[in-house]
Amino acid sequence: MTYRILVFSEEEENFVMEVMASPSTTFHELHTLIMEACEYTETGNHQFLICNEAWKVKEKIHLHSPQSIGLDEDLFMMNEVRLEEFLEEEGQHIAYIYETSSRKKILLELVENIFGKKTDCVHVSRRKGTAPVQFDYTEEMPIPPTTTPNTTETDDDDTVETDDGELFSADELDAEGFEVNEM
Repeated sequence: MTYRILVFSEEEENFVMEVMASPSTTFHELHTLIMEACEYTETGNHQFLICNEAWKVKEKIHLHSPQSIGLDEDLFMMNEVRLEEFLEEEGQHIAYIYETSSRKKILLELVENIFGKKTDCVHVSRRKGTAPVQFDYTEEMPIPPTTTPNTTETDDDDTVETDDGELFSADELDAEGFEVNEM
């Protein structure tokens, strides 16, 4: 048997991808395929969320062990769990968290159980459109640490020592020549 899984997004309505997978495919293999096909990067604890017909979460399948877990929650890991353990019938819903800090997700639906056809590996059989972007650069992103010029404390707080040891006073700096684009 082969699963035919439809991958789509509410964010990018023109994006749709069809995945063919063996029931013995692990969720980690499906995760890797989606990450590569959509050109995403690892950002943390990606998750598959097994949902009911109304997209309400029933189970969570984690890439990495979470820091905390509810007392009544089972711990399922992507590299240990196979699709056949959670996919049973056509129309089954899954959400995949591909950007963990903003909880961005794409949606998956088991659209067909193809009996009599076997596939050796999980693969994309068809694709249309562009996958939703993983990071939204219009939102304020944390600024990575950068090197700062060496500063020395002097009697004059407006004096700065540059990397080559020259001292400049704030009075000597001229704002002319610098472009400032107002938003």
